Amino acid sequence: MPELPDLEVYKSNLIKRLKPQRLSGLNVFNINKATVPESFLLDELRGRELLNIDRAGKELCFDFGDGRIVSAHLMLSGRMTIVQKEEIPKIKFKIFSFSFENDSLVFSDEGRLCTIKYKPPPNKAPDALDASFTLEYLVKTARKKPLVNIKAFLIDQKIVKGIGNAYVDEILWAARVSPRSLTGKIPDDAFASLYNSIGEVLKNAIDSIKKISPDIISGEERSFLKVHNKDLRQTETGHKIIVEMIAQKKTYYTDEQILY
Repeated sequence: MPELPDLEVYKSNLIKRLKPQRLSGLNVFNINKATVPESFLLDELRGRELLNIDRAGKELCFDFGDGRIVSAHLMLSGRMTIVQKEEIPKIKFKIFSFSFENDSLVFSDEGRLCTIKYKPPPNKAPDALDASFTLEYLVKTARKKPLVNIKAFLIDQKIVKGIGNAYVDEILWAARVSPRSLTGKIPDDAFASLYNSIGEVLKNAIDSIKKISPDIISGEERSFLKVHNKDLRQTETGHKIIVEMIAQKKTYYTDEQILY
C-alpha cells in the first residue's frame, strides 16, 4: 500500500504533469467505489481548472476550487496511469478517470478497493509531517492508550495520518523500539527518539524515492528500506531481520530493538 513518502512523490509528479489543465470529462467505472454519481461530478467539475493536488494522510486530494475536492485512496493495490483519452478503454480494472485538456488520469485496482470521494470529511488526526503532530501530542495520546501495541498505535490513521506497515517498521527500527512494546511502558526518552525518527525516516524516504524513481506515480519503491525489505537478511548493523505477524501485519524487526 502506498504510504506517506510514496504519495508525496506521486503528488509532486502529478502536479507537474496535470496542473493547471481544465477538466473536460470524467468517468465512474465502479459506482460502488465513488460516493457520488458520474452525472453529478460532471455538473460540478467539468471545465474547472485543477488548482492543486494535496495529500491528506494516505489520500490524494484534487482541488478544483470553491471547495470542490475529489479525494482518492489507492488502498492496497490501486494504481494511477496517465494516458491519452482514447487509451482509457485499454486500462484494466478501472475505477475512475479524469480527462483533462491534454491528459487523462485513470485510477485502477485489481483488488477493487480503491475509493473516490467528493468533498471528503476532514480527518482531525494530525499528519505525520504536519506541525500539529508534536512530541507532546504523541506522548499524551499514547498515555491514554497504555495497553495498545506501539505498532498498532502508529498505523492507526485516527491517531496520526500517513504511516503504514512498511514505514512503521523503519521508524521503530531507527528508534530501536520493539514493535511488540506497549505504549504505556515506553519511557519519555524513547518516545522522543521515536518522534524524531518519524520525521527523519519519512523525509529521507521521500528523497530516496525521488532519486531512484523520479517520475513515479504508482507502485512502491522500497529497495532502500533498511529493515522492512524482503531482499535483506540482516540490517546494516549486522543483526538478523526477524519477520513475524505483529498487530495483524507482517512485521520486520531485530533483537536490537528494546522491548518495553
